[in-house]
Amino acid sequence: MAKFNEQIIGECELWVSENGLMEYGGAKLKDFCSHFNIDPQTYYNWLENSVFSNAIKKGKERFKNGLERNVVSSLARSAIGYEYEQVSSEYYMEGKKKKLKKEVRKNVRVEPNVGAGIFLLTNLAPDRWKNKQNTEHSGEVSTGLTVVVKNQEEADLINKLKKF
Repeated sequence: MAKFNEQIIGECELWVSENGLMEYGGAKLKDFCSHFNIDPQTYYNWLENSVFSNAIKKGKERFKNGLERNVVSSLARSAIGYEYEQVSSEYYMEGKKKKLKKEVRKNVRVEPNVGAGIFLLTNLAPDRWKNKQNTEHSGEVSTGLTVVVKNQEEADLINKLKKF
């Protein structure tokens, strides 16, 4: 079992910043506890210490920021397209052993993703790129309604209202 001291606090912060802890797709508490050879109750007891609690918060924040950088980078690559080398291997059986027959390498081009591009531009430079349409109308708007009046007085009233 890990001894609670400044060194273990620093190690915990580093581990959380690299692996996350419970948020943002990070590691589970059981993984953290297993790594440091503690049980979950010990973790919760340690959280009562403000130095440890702040270290865990810092680690989570660094993990979140790193994750955000990776997502933005992946989204940008997706928006503009990219190339990578795909490697596949073919094997054959020689007796009971599997042997490599050949390795095939080919360049693969992933085409740009327009949706990713739109998303990036509208969020990176919203003053220049907007994902909305402005529609302006001029002239008379017709409702498509026909109004039936009983007398000339009502007809005059309808004509007055049209002028507004």
